[in-house]
Amino acid sequence: MSRSQSLATPTLPDTFGAALRFLRKRARLTQEELGRSVGYSREQIARLENGSRLPDLAVIAALFVPILIGERERALVEQFLALAGRTRQSVELKITQTTETHIELVRETEIAADRPRYCPPAPLLPLLGRQIEVEELLGYLRAVRLITIVGAPGIGKTRLALEVANIALAQFADGAVFISLAEVQSAADLPYTVLRHLALTPSPQQSPEDAILDALAPRRILIVLDNCEHLLEGATLFADWLARAPDLKLLCTSRTPLDLYGEHEWPLMPLAVPDLAEPPNLERWRRLPSMELLQARAAALDPEFTLTEENLLPLGSLCVALDGLPLALELAAVRLRDQAPAQLVQQLLTLRGHAQLSSTWLQQTRRNVAERHRTLEAAIEWSVRLLPPDVRECFDRLGVFTGGSTETAAAAIAGAGPTTLGHLARANLIRVDDGRVYLLETIRSFAREGLATNGRLHDAQLDHARYYAALAAEVFAGLRGEEQAVWMARTIVDHDNFLAAARWAIAERDGELAVAITGRLWWFWYRRGLFDLARELLTEALQLPSGDPVGRARALNGLASFCLDAEDYHANLACHQEGLALYRELNDREGIATVLHNMGLTAIILGEYDRALELLQESVVVNEGGDQTSAWAHMGLIAQETQALPQARHWLEMAYQGAMDASDGWMQAFVMNYLADVLREMGELDAAGDLAQDSLRRFTELEDSYYLPDTQLTLAQIAMDRGDLETAATLADISRRQYEARGDAAPLASALLVEAEVAMLCGRRDEASGLLERSRALRQTISRVVSPRERTQYERLTMALCRPEGTEGAATFLPMAGG
Repeated sequence: MSRSQSLATPTLPDTFGAALRFLRKRARLTQEELGRSVGYSREQIARLENGSRLPDLAVIAALFVPILIGERERALVEQFLALAGRTRQSVELKITQTTETHIELVRETEIAADRPRYCPPAPLLPLLGRQIEVEELLGYLRAVRLITIVGAPGIGKTRLALEVANIALAQFADGAVFISLAEVQSAADLPYTVLRHLALTPSPQQSPEDAILDALAPRRILIVLDNCEHLLEGATLFADWLARAPDLKLLCTSRTPLDLYGEHEWPLMPLAVPDLAEPPNLERWRRLPSMELLQARAAALDPEFTLTEENLLPLGSLCVALDGLPLALELAAVRLRDQAPAQLVQQLLTLRGHAQLSSTWLQQTRRNVAERHRTLEAAIEWSVRLLPPDVRECFDRLGVFTGGSTETAAAAIAGAGPTTLGHLARANLIRVDDGRVYLLETIRSFAREGLATNGRLHDAQLDHARYYAALAAEVFAGLRGEEQAVWMARTIVDHDNFLAAARWAIAERDGELAVAITGRLWWFWYRRGLFDLARELLTEALQLPSGDPVGRARALNGLASFCLDAEDYHANLACHQEGLALYRELNDREGIATVLHNMGLTAIILGEYDRALELLQESVVVNEGGDQTSAWAHMGLIAQETQALPQARHWLEMAYQGAMDASDGWMQAFVMNYLADVLREMGELDAAGDLAQDSLRRFTELEDSYYLPDTQLTLAQIAMDRGDLETAATLADISRRQYEARGDAAPLASALLVEAEVAMLCGRRDEASGLLERSRALRQTISRVVSPRERTQYERLTMALCRPEGTEGAATFLPMAGG
């Protein structure tokens, strides 16, 4: 593909929803991640994409565009906004017949009608963060006669239904009745509760059921039935009402659908929470529904409370930790009277870590609050107590997972098969999506505490750790096989479970289990750039006694790699020496070759090129008949660093063929990048560009965040050599920022040097001089020896800057072949 083709503006799909989905996937965002960034729920993003929700042009332009489209893609912005505008125009008539018409009808009816016979309770506080949900429910209420708001405990179903009933009141000549069913013990008691709320007295000849039917038949009325989940066997009564009373509408709340014909299930999602992966932004975060609610409720108790730059991050963390559940946020606001936000969120996470989230920690003491809403745990217990004992056992064991699990893992560890998962999903205690099982963190903590209370937590954690140790073995093999992208994606999704299993094994001083997990995850951590985490866990695991010499040798090899990155050469050598001794005792030729190879990499870093070649060649001899691709590749890198370009090309081309024959996608990407760099130095820019682009594509597909900026920097140098200085500057800036983010000094110094070269070619001598000095100063902090190749690069740029201004044309400064 030519550069002009690769940078061409893509053509968006014909509809706004399809275009949004295309741009979201291009940005590698899930619906939930995009929602957090713009203040929407996952459900709202899904409705935008499937066309059931209209785009708000102001919101799309102000929030969606900066996240989904680059600053230089102006044509794409115009396409996207035009689609949004056409979508609204095409349904303009529909819009005027929905919310706006409804509001106008309400106003007219309020003026013309007397006060209805039945009125729901008036809310004491405004409903915050649910304006979109209210509008959607009002729209459904005009077209559907039976709506059930379903959702997790504490998500705000009752409050939302009450808000809708009060707004819709004037549409119903006989008003709206709010009936709480929380205290009704059985379906047999249901008619008597309804009679009481309707103020009806049956005649001697009437049954309670007939009295209700006769009273409702002529009425235009809305009945809100709150908390139906424990009375499902009595729901047929609701169907009888609807059949007899044509102008009756029912708005129900339940943690489980009613399973009635004609029922419209309306799932209520948690309030949108901040994305903690992004820098805190006061203006953006304060508009998020969860933050808006938390601030308002805290300010109601303490008028001086406000969001500030200082408390923004802990309050945002609190919203995330509480899953954006309105009940949990309101209860947390009570504790903010006496505790600082940072202290509160720290205490919450500490209690959860020890399975001690007590039922009184978040509590409400107001006298006019229902018992089930006084504590977060009481709200969850209301649902859990309705579960059969075997389903409750599975639910509790699901609490051992972190960040969700596959359905396979749920079956293996919790005994939760499809039927049980379906039961729990219908109760809105879990969510099953695309083969994974998710629990809100508040609900997971409740389940986990149930295990601890009954003395079953240790056994569940042991089963969890053993399962993920076995899975780690599959990961280690998978990340070196033909389906690396698949295994990388699986491991990323389940990384929290792997970490939980490793940390539990370390805490329990189970050295064999700890080494089994960490020793097989190190290659994943390396490719994801998680060096500090890996070094910490491998060090702790290897300090424990273990009877598995193979697992220990594998873990030592991983730890040695991370010690090398940290420039801890003494620890690196110690790991290699012990690992080599273990492999020799086991007569494991592949293991011996692996350690010798990695000792060669240490020698390269120290500038001991002859010693490095000896070790790499010895590894090839020891592992005769095995895969030599990595050894050949690093022989090529030695030749490049010592400016022997023909020899570097020879070894890297051998490595390239070996990687292609082995179908090793990661090794292909690795070799392609370094071969591209050698070809660039030899002046073969077209071949270099093709290889570097292919390397970038493969690293992207493999979700390898560690080596990706290396390829981007190679592409920057190729663009610079071609004279495309704008592209070179952009790519060098992208790679530099990634190196800065992870604090990687050696490649950061290289990126600064490339930026200095670009600035020099653009005639910005002062900027080039400053970047060169930054690169040189940073390079001096690194113990890695400056190679002959690096020294030449620094000297060439220094000499160019020493020439009189006006004499540094591109023709005299562009890198020369072999230089």
